[in-house]
Amino acid sequence: MFYQEYQPHPSLTNYILCYWTLSLSTGLAPKTALHFLTEGGGFSFNLSDPLDCIAFGQSFSTVRRSCLCGPLTIPMRVQLNGKINIFGVRFQPGGSYYFIPYPPGELINFHGEIDDLWGKHSLYLIDKIRDRCRNTKDRIDFLNHYLHQCLNDRHKEVPAIDLALNVIDKVKGQVNIHGLSKVVGLSTRQLERRFKERVGISPKQLCRNLRFKNVLKHLSGSPADSWSDVALSCGYYDQAHMIRDFKHFTSTSPGAYFSPWRHSPEVVTAIF
Repeated sequence: MFYQEYQPHPSLTNYILCYWTLSLSTGLAPKTALHFLTEGGGFSFNLSDPLDCIAFGQSFSTVRRSCLCGPLTIPMRVQLNGKINIFGVRFQPGGSYYFIPYPPGELINFHGEIDDLWGKHSLYLIDKIRDRCRNTKDRIDFLNHYLHQCLNDRHKEVPAIDLALNVIDKVKGQVNIHGLSKVVGLSTRQLERRFKERVGISPKQLCRNLRFKNVLKHLSGSPADSWSDVALSCGYYDQAHMIRDFKHFTSTSPGAYFSPWRHSPEVVTAIF
């Protein structure tokens, strides 16, 4: 399986984390899956066989042509069967605010076909990406132009939230929300309200997602010598705090998740 990320045009980097592709031409065995955890949401275009997705305890839904995904507080499971060819856009936290005609807070843990939500306007977008663009470069060039137009039409500065997002990103979620509110010049309640309007999830949830991802990145190269040291270096109060979060996101402990003897029916388990 081949996963690759591509940078957007420099004018869009504050709003779009990346474009991405996932491909496999030979087909996959049943029960092969990927887990996605995105704080900004995004949309994707299925260029091959239908996919099954499930998020936040929902039933499986089939993605045939396109998928809109909102900010996630728990990973979305994508069931991979047959040939895989997906092209997607992943937003920065708060980035979808400028491009998707729905409040981010209404899309938490949501996924569904784009044309079911946008109607005729989305059909042009889907047709262009799926049938008229010849390759990944064409799709990126088209979306750079299309999204830049959307940005010019809808852009509205929210300086305090932009600052809060920058701080959270730089420290990988290792920040006290009360202290953050002072840095950006808002009360804690104001920060929570404006954050949910712009980002969808709360600042606390964003920090929780990023700390967890930091553990995965920290441990991806080598096993832990001390779980307590990993917990403290990634911003957790203690080892128990990290284990609680790990079970929330993976339904298992970090020790079991990274065990070399772990056998899972999900041949591919990754969180992007």
